[in-house]
Amino acid sequence: MTSTDRGDVVFMAPRVHGFPGGMCVACEDGDWADYPMPFAEWLYRFLIGEDMAGCKSAAFYPGPVRWECPPMAPGERSHVSQGPERGM
Repeated sequence: MTSTDRGDVVFMAPRVHGFPGGMCVACEDGDWADYPMPFAEWLYRFLIGEDMAGCKSAAFYPGPVRWECPPMAPGERSHVSQGPERGM
């Protein structure tokens, strides 16, 4: 499970429209969207600005991707990674 900077919650489902391991998105407005594709494809399409969190949800992200991993146990700290410039 992960979330977007807009409040959408993204998680893997056992099966989406016959595709094993598809993605489901609980949108901030209460709607649901599902995508029969692996996470890597969903993330790529989300970052290039396709509607990947419901209807009219597109948002283009031209800069580097920032990935934040929250702590997994008490006493741990969150870890933030940033990818390279994307040249877009």
